[in-house]
Amino acid sequence: MSVKKALFASMASIALGATLLAGSGRTGAADAIGTAAAPTLRIPDEMAPPGGMVQMKVETTEVTPISGGRPRLAFDSSMFSGPAGFGMFATGELAGAAILGGAEVKLSYTSNGALTADYPILTIAMRIRPDVAVGTRTLFTFDPQSIWNIPVTSPTLAQPISPAKVIAGGTVSIVDVVPGEGVWPAGTVVSVKGTGFSSRTQLRVNDVATRGIRVVSAGEMQFTLVNPTQVRGMRLVAQNPENTVTYFAYMRGIASVVSSRTLLAATEPIFSVTPRAVATIGPVPTMSASQYQGVALQNPNATDVTVAIAMYDARGTFVHGAAHVLRSRHRVALEVSEMLGGVAPPPGASVMVIASAPIDAIGLLCDEGSWTVSPSLPREAIR
Repeated sequence: MSVKKALFASMASIALGATLLAGSGRTGAADAIGTAAAPTLRIPDEMAPPGGMVQMKVETTEVTPISGGRPRLAFDSSMFSGPAGFGMFATGELAGAAILGGAEVKLSYTSNGALTADYPILTIAMRIRPDVAVGTRTLFTFDPQSIWNIPVTSPTLAQPISPAKVIAGGTVSIVDVVPGEGVWPAGTVVSVKGTGFSSRTQLRVNDVATRGIRVVSAGEMQFTLVNPTQVRGMRLVAQNPENTVTYFAYMRGIASVVSSRTLLAATEPIFSVTPRAVATIGPVPTMSASQYQGVALQNPNATDVTVAIAMYDARGTFVHGAAHVLRSRHRVALEVSEMLGGVAPPPGASVMVIASAPIDAIGLLCDEGSWTVSPSLPREAIR
């Protein structure tokens, strides 16, 4: 048996915004709670110097279950050069997608019954243009028709989210944290990328034991983990005399390949899932001519990972497979056929992702007619 056939034989054996929707679907007693208030969403004000980064955060005022949503926004392109990354945080698992187009962003996400806990629902890293004058101000908010599905014991309610003020000023900002995902052992050196770091900068890492916080350069600080630590969601605060910034860590994967599909090429996947060595996407629905099934993968490991993609029809019969290498800290978002040498999945098919080390995997159902992307969690994440 060839190596390729043996590989697939082994596979076969492995089995934000302004409108907040809050409804539980209950009747009777729930109808009597007509005055119950839905959780409030807020976006804190932010400040960063020209050329720096602000992390805009959508927060809830209490621990809240979230099931999904379709928020959208338009940003001030005279202030921002555009989004640099998206993070979502909850106690469960979330799959999301952001469609970028000019100064507009359309997001969608789904969860397996996650709770917001002490984290923002959503963060968007926005880079301030380097040519913006110090003292320039703008507002950041979401479209009034944005949808946030937050189940509570009350009827559907709508609440406005007050815009956040963003000021170009201060001297310090946090741009990225590496590593940004996974449980890393004691002794791991974490790199904080940013601007304006100096001997005056104080860096705090909340609820994480660290040692050896040091300034490497004006664009980097480092610290060492004392204990094994989950770094996703780690809260960092950098303070200079002029301003203070807060940043929630997540992995900002580097795009390895860009899809030939126009919509998928404009889409950034958002991963807030448990890394898995085996993940199953599907079953693929019956699709119109404008729809296609995509898969997004991200490698949070410090080394490259070999990934086998196998497609099975609705009866569980192996159809086609291919193997790829996903580099460390890289991601891909491709149509299934782009991963499988041009072979498209039939209705009812499933796509199995088998990796040499656990990676992130989500599904992306794309519709170029309606210009929408519907993310999905792998079957293994469904509760």
